[in-house]
Amino acid sequence: MQARDTLTVTFTDRSQKFQSFIVNLDSNKGAIWIDELIPREGDRYANQGESFRIDAWHEGIHMRWNCPGASQVMLDDAPAYAIPLPAELIYHQKRGAFRASVRRTADIAVEMVHPERDRRFTCYLMDLSATGCKVRLEGDQSKSLKPGEEYPNSVLHLPDMGRVEVNVEVRHVVFREDANETHLGLMFKLQSAQAQRSIDRFVNQLQREARRLEKEDLF
Repeated sequence: MQARDTLTVTFTDRSQKFQSFIVNLDSNKGAIWIDELIPREGDRYANQGESFRIDAWHEGIHMRWNCPGASQVMLDDAPAYAIPLPAELIYHQKRGAFRASVRRTADIAVEMVHPERDRRFTCYLMDLSATGCKVRLEGDQSKSLKPGEEYPNSVLHLPDMGRVEVNVEVRHVVFREDANETHLGLMFKLQSAQAQRSIDRFVNQLQREARRLEKEDLF
């Protein structure tokens, strides 16, 4: 809702697709309000009580859920449709590379360095793939770090592999007020073949460790 991401609405047994947006959310009542449908022909199907599927995309993640039907309501003097919060949500993360989670206690540091602008940030890995990573740093840095910025002299401090020099581009920035942390999505750019091999080896190591823990988990 906050991102104003488009919803694609497809009614059961109909091939035509319609667009809408989430305009209100009430978790206490278990309800979502969506805007009128585009093209407007979709409003007729909704008013007939037909069931439909909603598809949405946010930051590369495809989400889908089913709705048994909608009821027309007025929201701030404008017509909208109320639908129940889904009991089940299916999402598919379309990434080109496996992304391995990193234990928070590992504290694997990432130094983001921009020599020309004399800027340096010390972050900690949350996950890692062959093409990028997610990091966290303390406090609200959302005004200091902007998507599209490059930090060409950055360093990953990978265990048993030492310093791995990389060029990273900031892809997205989110401040998590509950944790007082800023989370960054970083993409690797133009790293050396040696750096790429080190990253690939460490991702494989994390993947093997995750599989081992899964086998040991009795539940």
